[in-house]
Amino acid sequence: MHKAEYIECPHCKHIHDNYDDYLDVGDLGGNFEMHCESCKEQLKVDFYSVFWFETKKK
Repeated sequence: MHKAEYIECPHCKHIHDNYDDYLDVGDLGGNFEMHCESCKEQLKVDFYSVFWFETKKK
């Protein structure tokens, strides 16, 4: 299941909200592997960017 703003460990459901070390400036999508800080299991993370646009009268 896709989550916004955090990574949930599929093994123990621990919430990871510090993923900046895994992303580079300009990354719009990709994947990486990381270890859960709670259960220490390895997990694969796929990510992509979504853009939201809002318009207003000038």
